[in-house]
Amino acid sequence: MDYSVGDLAKRCGLTVRALHHYEKLGLLKPTGRTEAGYRQYGEADVLRLHRLMALRQSGLALKQVGALLDAEHPPLREVLARQIEALEQQVQEQQHLLRALRQVQDSASASSEDLISQLMRAMSMMRVHQKYFDAAQLKLLAGRRDALGEEALRASETAWPLLIQEVQAAMAAGVDPASPQVLALARRWQDLTRQFVGEDAGIQSKVREMYAKEPELQRSTGVTPALLAFLRQALLQPSPASAP
Repeated sequence: MDYSVGDLAKRCGLTVRALHHYEKLGLLKPTGRTEAGYRQYGEADVLRLHRLMALRQSGLALKQVGALLDAEHPPLREVLARQIEALEQQVQEQQHLLRALRQVQDSASASSEDLISQLMRAMSMMRVHQKYFDAAQLKLLAGRRDALGEEALRASETAWPLLIQEVQAAMAAGVDPASPQVLALARRWQDLTRQFVGEDAGIQSKVREMYAKEPELQRSTGVTPALLAFLRQALLQPSPASAP
């Protein structure tokens, strides 16, 4: 089926002027003309226009879009799959941002200085997560947060700083990592961690790497390599049942 420039523009939510602009740039040329000289667009043109719009929505400039359009000609199903994947990633990022902003709003005091401080911390955490976790891992983490539910999520986020303070106090007091007190702290730490990262070994490894390599994250959370090593010592101790 062929479409006139007006019909194509209307069906795709564009203006005729936009289609003329794309034609002028060599991005979308009609494959045919009527006897009267009017533009006609076929199915291949519709597919190219869809790819063009999808690439534009991803933030690419028109010059970049043109190069990609000419470099590949995937089937429609593949184009749709790519667009869905890109949109899902955008949704995840927006949801992550929304959670971070809500947390800032809920936890910060009324002072502008505190709000700014909390907001910068939220932005820093987002940057760090995007640095260490790939799209699939971020999706898994988001899924676990959703599965927890808002009430449980808030309870866990409240429990973290309190637990960190308890571990820091035990370290400062020189409590033996082999003691039942530290073992109990380490197990609570494990339980909270599993709520957010599950049993995925790849994600667990990235979490350890993140805290080992990001000094600002260590400073803002209090989770240092020394603190993690202290807890790890407790977990490495033989259980009473296995002791000689």
